[in-house]
Amino acid sequence: MTDFGNEGLAELYRRPGSVSTVYADVTQAGEDPRRTSALRHRTLRESLEAAGAPSGDADTIVELIEEPPGVPGKVSRLMVVRGGKVEFNELLPGEPLGELIASFGPVPGLIPLFTQRPRDLSYVVAEVGRDGGEIRLFRLSQADPVAEEDVQGDTEYITKVQVGFLSNSRYQRDTEEIWKRNEGQVADAIDEIVRDSGAELLVVTGDVRARQLLVAQLARATRDILTVVPTNTRPGGATTHDLEEDLDRHLASILAQDEYDALERLESGRGEGLAEIDFAAVVRLLQQGQVEVLILDPAGLAGTTLIALDREPWVAATSADALGAGELGEVAAADALARAATLTDARVVVVSHGELPGDSTAGALLRWSTLPATPEASATSEASATSEAE
Repeated sequence: MTDFGNEGLAELYRRPGSVSTVYADVTQAGEDPRRTSALRHRTLRESLEAAGAPSGDADTIVELIEEPPGVPGKVSRLMVVRGGKVEFNELLPGEPLGELIASFGPVPGLIPLFTQRPRDLSYVVAEVGRDGGEIRLFRLSQADPVAEEDVQGDTEYITKVQVGFLSNSRYQRDTEEIWKRNEGQVADAIDEIVRDSGAELLVVTGDVRARQLLVAQLARATRDILTVVPTNTRPGGATTHDLEEDLDRHLASILAQDEYDALERLESGRGEGLAEIDFAAVVRLLQQGQVEVLILDPAGLAGTTLIALDREPWVAATSADALGAGELGEVAAADALARAATLTDARVVVVSHGELPGDSTAGALLRWSTLPATPEASATSEASATSEAE
């Protein structure tokens, strides 16, 4: 099953009390660090003060924002602090959505997270040589590997001898067989990690011959998610630039495909009662727990608010729609909808303005059809139930 990371976010959304949220560009710059830091602190405090955040939250966020990102290239940081305590602190690699976004209210502002990391997919990086390889399992939400395995193979005759004697051909064959056996061990380990983790991408780099022998021994399901980076990052001091670029490109492609597939389903499902693009209807369907995928256009929703609730149905357009739940307050519609989706185990997909059909600002892919059952369908259902009873 694909992991969308909803469990942890749902817990964050359920916690009571107003919360400060800051999204900031923390890309390492070549400017004067002291001057940059002072300007950042002042701007950050002014933005939080304008949003109504307490000074204790601001103090904590200022400390967080000074933590070195530890990753190359463009990167932003999303921080959620409540009562001066850190509840969420995540780096989001990629082009930042802006310099600074700060808010304070009953609901964390997690739209930047859904935009840049819509789900917490797993991927595997394997760096191989003729003596074995290193395998690392990653998740998008973590900079460090969540699991690592170092496979050490047989090193006897690891280097082929120079040709020239008749007896050398036997050593050549023995050496090739050792390489193949070593990479077979690596392939078995990779297959197991991919199978157990549900990884959606495998990136292999390393020695040319080792890569060839490895790929030939991977299971079919593992080869289906494979990409090979034609560079060797194992030798000491070898650059990982090509590996990082290729990895970023393939991860972005997977997430872009998610968005494309969601929009395609939105278009094809409307005639079957399996998709909705009317804003009021989307809110109502979220209240009913019928939404499987929520598609949001935050730019189109700018200035629109909804009421966040302390329990089901989690969101309402008016107090009359709260169905007895306590009102946390009016919040930005995009945040209220994303929260309701997460709390009902729906996936959130953020799209650019204009990508939704017509002038829609929100869409929904549904768990079951909203169309009334036809007489034919009812008759088929009844016949099936009768058959099962017999």
